[in-house]
Amino acid sequence: MEHPRWKDIEALVSHAQRGLPETLRLRETLESPVEEISLQNAKAIFFVNSFEGKGHRQDIKFYTNAPIIHGIWAQAQFQDGEIIEGIVHNSMHHLIDPGFFLLPSDPESNNRLVYVVKAALKDYRVLGLRPISNEDFEV
Repeated sequence: MEHPRWKDIEALVSHAQRGLPETLRLRETLESPVEEISLQNAKAIFFVNSFEGKGHRQDIKFYTNAPIIHGIWAQAQFQDGEIIEGIVHNSMHHLIDPGFFLLPSDPESNNRLVYVVKAALKDYRVLGLRPISNEDFEV
């Protein structure tokens, strides 16, 4: 079966397969060996721009040059204290699946996309809602 090709990351997240297998087969580069990673011991899967990353986090702020992506603006805190913030697709699967995809709200983030494993969360907060249009709030 051929996989559909999505036009943008929002379409990918909103149509992603629900749930993940117990293990994932990943590799760092095309030359690296394939490794099996158990999700039972994972807090998240980070799809990154580079493996060097950034060691600091800025408190909540509004990003004026960030793309407008519709969904729930949320903050997740993991059991180890790490905090990540971003947009989550607003659907029932976000509530019932063992994890969810989060698109970081900081356009300068090293993370392009994060699959968050709910069992690894200490706290989860909804910070706001990005509606499909301003008409949703007209009186």
